[in-house]
Amino acid sequence: MNKRIIAIVVAVLMVVFVFASCQDAAETAETAATETEAAVEETVDDAATTETETAEEPAEEEPAEEEPAEEASADIEYGSNIKCDMPAWYKEPTEERRTICTGEPGDYGSLGYASGRYGDKATSYEEINLTDEQVEQVKGLGLKAAICMGFTGDDWSAGIVYGIKEECERLGIEIIAETEADFKDTKQISDLHAVAASKPDIIFTHPVNPLTETAVYQEMADQGIRVVFIDQQAENMEPGKDFISVVTADNYGIGIMIADELAKAIGGKGDVASLYYNPDFYVTNCRFEGFIDRIREYYPEINVIDVEGFDDWQNAQDATAALLTKYPDLLGMYGSWDVPAVGVVAAAKLSNRTPEDFAVTIEDLGNEMALNLASGGFIKGVGAQQTHLQGHVQADVAALDALGESVPSFIVVPGLDINIDNLDTEYPVIYGEELPADVAEALEQTRSAQ
Repeated sequence: MNKRIIAIVVAVLMVVFVFASCQDAAETAETAATETEAAVEETVDDAATTETETAEEPAEEEPAEEEPAEEASADIEYGSNIKCDMPAWYKEPTEERRTICTGEPGDYGSLGYASGRYGDKATSYEEINLTDEQVEQVKGLGLKAAICMGFTGDDWSAGIVYGIKEECERLGIEIIAETEADFKDTKQISDLHAVAASKPDIIFTHPVNPLTETAVYQEMADQGIRVVFIDQQAENMEPGKDFISVVTADNYGIGIMIADELAKAIGGKGDVASLYYNPDFYVTNCRFEGFIDRIREYYPEINVIDVEGFDDWQNAQDATAALLTKYPDLLGMYGSWDVPAVGVVAAAKLSNRTPEDFAVTIEDLGNEMALNLASGGFIKGVGAQQTHLQGHVQADVAALDALGESVPSFIVVPGLDINIDNLDTEYPVIYGEELPADVAEALEQTRSAQ
């Protein structure tokens, strides 16, 4: 009996022990599971946080890494709208010129003027002034002068000569000789020798060939004849010593004006072309370079798809016809100066183009092209020289030099951008006289029809 009771007690104790052991195991397992779950959640949160931080880090560092690539892209794009080769004499723009090309249309001269051919700093004509007392002193000197032009017969040379004569008359300077060389350097050399024999005190001259004519100009300087160059100087001559000064238009700025007027006429985008005077002639070079540089710098949506040179202005019509045949959808072109532009207009008409679908801009406001502009023709804008004013300035620098005053070596007169809106007000500024009657009548009719 006692053994049975003992066995029952032992069995009960074992059951109690096993039950207690299972309960502890269950609690331990539950605790472990809870801890594991928390650890997993913490790991997931850490991973998400890490992923977020990793995703955000490149956004903060990316701009610094990409900046050089953006700069390189900008350099590659510069000039990509100039899609043809340039003439052999064309020079890539200097920083000075690139800066000038960034100016707003119409705000010409505010960023300065391009330097001269030999690096001479440009001086504005506004710094050339004579007092009333100085005018009287010049009158008392009894000065004599000659005018030796490279060519005449066009409106540009007529305006220059008129301005020189008018101001010389005011200053009491007598004009004793006038010559024109028909754009031949051999003839101009002969003219200069003949003029030198008359012993003028001053010569106003427009060199045809600055290289071949240096010797004769140097001879005149050595004889004491004071030289004022129109537009460009002879080679290897020293300003102040061998000649007084070069007085010229802002030819580079005029090229910029021509580009602006063409851009306005075609709506700021599309394909255009240009003529250029083939010989290495400094002033026409400057205008062409101003046109090309301005398009390159300021009008990225305008493409210069071709340029065509001519050696004689009479060949301009054929050169234009070739361009219009090759590019029938051309929107416009720069037609060089007013004389070859006559051929440009003729070629456009023969190619069945109209003033509504083809625009031409040029330099120099000759009367024939002024009439075309006034009539609503192909000519849409002009970068014009102030020829009358330039003539006055040339006479003034000669007078100051005669009084022993120091004169800048390179003097610039700004151009004027001309279009149908200001033709009547700016023409008198250019030529010192009113708009011709036929041009005025055509302008009135065109404006009335608009």
